[in-house]
Amino acid sequence: MNAAAPAQRSQVLTLVDDARAARAALAISSALAQLVQRELQVVYVENAAALAAAALPVTQVLAAASAHWAPLAPLDVEQAWRLEADRLRVLAEQASLQRAVHWSMRVMRGRLADAARTLMPQCDLLMLAGAAPQFALTEQRPPCRTVVAVDDGSPAGTQAVQLATRLAQVLGARIQRQPVRAGAAWTLSGPADLLVLPYGLQAAHDASGRPRQATLLVGAAD
Repeated sequence: MNAAAPAQRSQVLTLVDDARAARAALAISSALAQLVQRELQVVYVENAAALAAAALPVTQVLAAASAHWAPLAPLDVEQAWRLEADRLRVLAEQASLQRAVHWSMRVMRGRLADAARTLMPQCDLLMLAGAAPQFALTEQRPPCRTVVAVDDGSPAGTQAVQLATRLAQVLGARIQRQPVRAGAAWTLSGPADLLVLPYGLQAAHDASGRPRQATLLVGAAD
């Protein structure tokens, strides 16, 4: 097993590639950072596919304030990334102030799933932001109402259930334990705002690399 660096073992890593999905992920991960007394590190993943598409001469976009299609250039994507990073910094600052945790931010380029595979061997708590919500969260709607902990019977599975239970209490959310057989295919038994599971189970289960809900991976990768 690869030993995680002490600095990253003292952090909760949260990977985000869309600011629209960041509010819920940051609210949950900042609560987790407070619970385990760690620093929150936000990792903004710039989607490399967008830059590759912008390099094609046929790529066009429909401007929000116009009814006309316009060419999309790589510089447009770079500018959008900078604006997105600024929005994430504001959201991270708000979430960390509410939970009184220290935070930092770094930027990577690629795909969310690839970034997770790169970083997971270096840490033991890594959260992937889910898909962007169809409607913006309101102050009345909590960021997490149901936590599902997947237990494959391994030590990491036990750790995932224990951590999910404590985190659900902090968030005021309902906790559900879903037992699965190690190595067997499985699907979620019901809706969840947060999925907590051992890293190895996620690596074997998720081929798309794009979770629909916020997903917390527990345990260092082998």
